Amino acid sequence: MFQPADIARFQEDGFLRGPQVLSAAEVEELRGELDRVIADHGRPGRPQPMQLVNLTGKADAPVWQVVNIWQASEAFRRLVHHPAIARGAAQLLEASELRIWHDQVQYKPKAQGGVNMWHQDSPYWPALQPKDQQITAWVALDDANADNGCMSMVPGSHQWGNQIEFLHTLKAFDAMPSQFAEHPIQVRLAPVPCGAVHFHHSLTWHGSHANTSQRPRRALAIHFMSGQTRYHAAGSHVMKRLIQVADGEVLSGDTFPLVWSAALVNSAR
Repeated sequence: MFQPADIARFQEDGFLRGPQVLSAAEVEELRGELDRVIADHGRPGRPQPMQLVNLTGKADAPVWQVVNIWQASEAFRRLVHHPAIARGAAQLLEASELRIWHDQVQYKPKAQGGVNMWHQDSPYWPALQPKDQQITAWVALDDANADNGCMSMVPGSHQWGNQIEFLHTLKAFDAMPSQFAEHPIQVRLAPVPCGAVHFHHSLTWHGSHANTSQRPRRALAIHFMSGQTRYHAAGSHVMKRLIQVADGEVLSGDTFPLVWSAALVNSAR
């Protein structure tokens, strides 16, 4: 998927937009499946995601999060196992293997979708160590751009370590300062066309502004972890009750499937 120059850009910036990975028909199927899973939420006998919540807690400015929708939908299961997405993520993270940590839909309804404040991903995953061995593939199910709340990124911020406490001090999305410690800060919009994939490192600073348009903003974030990631039993997370390995071991099993392996690719040649 990526050339050496692309990988170098990702290593410098901490994010990179990838190619189109879904057809129009696949996008429509996934949109329909998202509607179905939301409608089936809490209904006995229907397959359920791990979690469905409003991240903002504000009814008039929601950001709907659906965690592990792949366990409730065959179409989303195919997407999290998409071979080109997994191969691209492995290239950028320079990983010899990748497993799924979890997925999450983030859905901003038209005209009222709320803000997703500045954050880094891996500090929200205290059950995983080390913090620099995860990567996210963000697949757009609508054109995501400035008017409907696309993501913004801070280039190079993945090299600054775990700074989630600083990011939590920001009181508004547009309150990012021009400098952090000795680092100048640049905020860069990251629009993603419908059906395309965007990758970001687990320590890259990112967030998204409100959706004030008449279009929804739906996307699936697939969170991958490299073979160097280990379970940290002292950390908490919604996924923790499904972990069945000992402290310090690689997360494995049906809930954390292997989706890419250099050894398997080489043995198939």
